[in-house]
Amino acid sequence: MMTGRACFTVLVSFVLLSRLLRDGGAITCTETKPQLRELGDRVSQLSECILECSGMTYFKKLQLQDKRTIKFQVPTEGDLGEYCWSKELNCSVGESFQHAYALLPADTSAVGHQMLEVKATAPTVARLQVHDGPTTVAESCGYLYEVTWLFSAEDAGTSVCLQVTTNNDIQEHPVLKCPPYLVTFWQRNHPDRQEDGG
Repeated sequence: MMTGRACFTVLVSFVLLSRLLRDGGAITCTETKPQLRELGDRVSQLSECILECSGMTYFKKLQLQDKRTIKFQVPTEGDLGEYCWSKELNCSVGESFQHAYALLPADTSAVGHQMLEVKATAPTVARLQVHDGPTTVAESCGYLYEVTWLFSAEDAGTSVCLQVTTNNDIQEHPVLKCPPYLVTFWQRNHPDRQEDGG
C-alpha cells in the first residue's frame, strides 16, 4: 500500500508531466505532441523517466526553496544517436530563461560519465563536458550537460542537436534508461507585485 508521501509524489509527477504534454499559454513554443509521436515506441519509456525524475526534482526543489520553474522537454530524433530541440523553448508570459541542461538518464551508480561522449552538432559542433556543479535536478536522474549557451546564441540556427555515443562507438545506448531530454530553468517575474512595491 502506498504511503501518503508516495501518493503525493505520484500526483505531483503526474501534474508536472501533464504540463509538459500541453502547450497552453505558451509563446512561440514547440509543439510537444508531434515530438512525442516522432519518438514512436520509446515515448512510454521516456515518459517514465521524466515522471520519476520530475517527482524527485520537485521534492529537492521544495527542500532548497528554489522558486524557479523547471520544465522537461522531449527531443525529436534525427540521425542515429542525434537528439534535437527547437530553440523556440516552451515558455509563458512573465518567464525569463535562465539555464538549459541536456539530461542523459543513466544509472549513475553503475555507469560513469566517462562511458559517454556527448557532442553538440547544431547550431555548432562542440564536445560537451558533464556538469559537476550543484543543481536542483535530482542527482539520480542522470548526467547533466550544460547547453544554455547553445540556446542563447543569436542567429545560429533554429535547433540544438546532440549526438550521444559510448566510448566503444556502439550507437545503441544500453547505458541509457531512455533517450536524453531537456531540462530548463525559468525565473518568473511579477510586474504587478513590483508595481505595488511587493
